[in-house]
Amino acid sequence: MDRPTLYPLVRELVEHERLQAFAGALPARARVSESALPLVVAALHEHLGRALVLLAPEDADARDAAEAAGWLIGEERVALLPSRGVHWGSGLDPPP
Repeated sequence: MDRPTLYPLVRELVEHERLQAFAGALPARARVSESALPLVVAALHEHLGRALVLLAPEDADARDAAEAAGWLIGEERVALLPSRGVHWGSGLDPPP
């Protein structure tokens, strides 16, 4: 399988000791800038060798992260599951 042009960035981060420590501490919280999030998620996916789930506050945020992660690890390895349009606290039933 051919890797995307940006894949070397993922390999570089996978080898970084801080990412390895974070992966070993999962489930854990981390503050990651919006611009770095796709790279961190892609590197975690590669390091762990399994699927990951990322919950984003808005569909647009999830779409942006999924698109950028696809540039890094390949679009065929990324899925986007947008919300059903019902948000918590909206008063609509059933809640998501």
